Amino acid sequence: MSTMDIAQQIEAENLARARELTQSILQNWDFITWNELLADDVVLSLRMASVGIDRISDLNAAHGNLQVSGREDVKRVLKSIYGDIKRGLCVTSEILSGYDVVLLGGLALGVPAKSWPIVIYMGFNYDGKISAMTIAAVDLQPLTDAIRSSAQTGTVKTA
Repeated sequence: MSTMDIAQQIEAENLARARELTQSILQNWDFITWNELLADDVVLSLRMASVGIDRISDLNAAHGNLQVSGREDVKRVLKSIYGDIKRGLCVTSEILSGYDVVLLGGLALGVPAKSWPIVIYMGFNYDGKISAMTIAAVDLQPLTDAIRSSAQTGTVKTA
């Protein structure tokens, strides 16, 4: 076996371990505490400005965006919004790549509920703790406009 083959085998084994770890965490999410899930230096970003959401639960975000770091501050924010997210979130797809997880779906907020496309990204460290998390509402209007324009003109515009 060549050095290249051994390196590829080691990389494949590491990716398989990472996938097993992240899948296990996702499957047992409701039974794991925030202290067990979050790394000490975790960074949480909320990006809701694209759809004009500046308030989630009891949390006001500056212009729909908020970034906090450190386990205690992130726990405080997640505890304040988690009820709304858990009630309103419908995950339609999950993408696992090594220690990175992306959940795609919809988030129903407000009364009457309006659903927004949402992406939740979680980057795990080697210990299986979340070191980076982003919760972002996605504004599909620019994408729709670009597709419509491309279809009408026959050209593709890139941002």
